[in-house]
Amino acid sequence: MIYTFRFQHPKAMRYLWLVVLAPVLVVFLFIWFAVTSAGVLITGLLLSIAIGFYFLFTRGKANDEITLDRNSFTSAFFGRVEFDEIKSVTGRSLSMEPPSMRITLHSGRKLTWRITIKGSVYNSVADAETFMRFTNDLSARMDAWAAKRNHPYQPATESVSETPDPAEQLRKVASGNSKAVWAVPVGLAFAVIALFKTCGKEWFGKNEPDFAKMAQQSELRYEDNIESAKAVMQEYLKTQGAYFLYTNDTAARAELLPDIDDSNPTGIRAFQHTNANSELQAFIEHPDSFEIRTVIVAGDETISPMRESILNLNDSAAIRLFIRFYDPEQRIVPAGMRRGEVTDSSALPVFDVFTAIPLYDTLNIRSPVSETFPGMNMMLAQVRHRPSFRVYLTGREKDGISESLFRKVVTELNRQMHAVKADTAGFVIRAYNR
Repeated sequence: MIYTFRFQHPKAMRYLWLVVLAPVLVVFLFIWFAVTSAGVLITGLLLSIAIGFYFLFTRGKANDEITLDRNSFTSAFFGRVEFDEIKSVTGRSLSMEPPSMRITLHSGRKLTWRITIKGSVYNSVADAETFMRFTNDLSARMDAWAAKRNHPYQPATESVSETPDPAEQLRKVASGNSKAVWAVPVGLAFAVIALFKTCGKEWFGKNEPDFAKMAQQSELRYEDNIESAKAVMQEYLKTQGAYFLYTNDTAARAELLPDIDDSNPTGIRAFQHTNANSELQAFIEHPDSFEIRTVIVAGDETISPMRESILNLNDSAAIRLFIRFYDPEQRIVPAGMRRGEVTDSSALPVFDVFTAIPLYDTLNIRSPVSETFPGMNMMLAQVRHRPSFRVYLTGREKDGISESLFRKVVTELNRQMHAVKADTAGFVIRAYNR
């Protein structure tokens, strides 16, 4: 699942200091140079404040795109984060209002998303809703990860930490966000429950609502819907045409999957599958109304949908491929963090970048491939320098990529890898759904 939203840049507050301190500096300079004109002083003060607010509102804005998988998430702004890197999760505070969130890693690095639920110059209401869906989805996945990590049949550790589990902290944050948004609906729900308590026996005899049974039935419906959706997808694949993968990760595979929203915006466990059931039933009835994405299941079982990046903001080509570079053994130092601050390199995000390759002219393959990333030749040279470096190139007939055109792009990609002395003998090309 991919979540795209806007938020306040973590370093935006430094521009607020510019708003506060700039007028003080102006007054000091006017006193130092003995300027006596009140008009000039007022103009200087207003101009300094205006400049401070300009930087606060323009450079204080940030965008993020987050992809979740089983044991980690990848943020376009902060990088890749494994769940076991997370030390703590906090939400509401004096400096943050719901649904803002701060994740602290064991390395000491902090990932902060400041978002207001009613919208602001930094984010819209839709952004806040998207972020809450991400928070709930992340909470559910971390709960599953924590349950697997703390499996009763695994050997017990020597000591038990007194620090609250990050999954539990995140659950509280998600629950707090839900209370902020669902105050009226939840109040109505309690009123309905109270009504059932007082009048239910008269309406339904001695039977009262069995919420545990309702949750169990929801779980069973979810499992049935998953199986039905798989059957529908197998049939729907016949209309999707062929799709292709070129990679040096020989254990990887490509799949086509519908973009299903399985989040739980209520944060209430009884409704965990409500949204997913609704989405799955809609897909089963109208599969053509859902976007189908190419998803890479890497050899290490990480799952990543092939998608656009910030480099594709101005692209309008109808024909496009997707490329991903992934190295699980290569860690990157995020922007704003100096190497000297790194105490545990294993806590840094894994190198994982992706983008689309638009083809405006299928006769000119060389330029789009060579210009995919700035310094594309250096990127491809990593295949030679790092045995763990993985390349994934995908294309679909639905995106205008025939098998012959895909092989033509592969030939050009190989030519550029050979130019930097990268060995392509370990690469494989696979075609699906032909």
